[in-house]
Amino acid sequence: PSGAPSFDNNGLGGLDVWVPVWPATNSFEDGYCSNLKEYVIGTPEAQIYASEFDCCQENFPDQTSGVCISNLPQDLQPSGAPSFDNNGLGGLDVWVPVWTSKYNEGYCSNKKEHVYNSWGDPFDDAFECCNVWFGSQNEDQVCLSKIPDFIQPSAQPSLVELGLPGQFVAVFTNGYEDGY
Repeated sequence: PSGAPSFDNNGLGGLDVWVPVWPATNSFEDGYCSNLKEYVIGTPEAQIYASEFDCCQENFPDQTSGVCISNLPQDLQPSGAPSFDNNGLGGLDVWVPVWTSKYNEGYCSNKKEHVYNSWGDPFDDAFECCNVWFGSQNEDQVCLSKIPDFIQPSAQPSLVELGLPGQFVAVFTNGYEDGY
């Protein structure tokens, strides 16, 4: 192999597949993904990825140097700003706890910077995350207050079937006979 990229990637250079590369230092922190022939040829199929992002996420997920992710094109790089993967409403589809110096100031976030650097399993919704990790916060309820308005829990019951709440209670007026 020449080491020069081929022109299979829509004429832009490089192959249409990506593989992890560990430099001569053999350091995880210096690792990155490449689509150059010299790296791709001879790589086992299980270590070949369809995108550079997938390759980085699979092989260098805890890389604190950010070398692999920093090689992504600018429009694919994670940022502190939320993405629009959550049904177009901003943020990712998962929520993780964000710890501050005080428990009562902790909150849950779906920003990429928090999700990618989080430990433990993420939650499917912000309310569940707040309830599990910050359910005993003082009366300020910082975690719940940071949930975007469009998904804030309310005191109103959910309306189901014919516009009525899904739970019913017995109502007694003037004794058992007049109840409904």
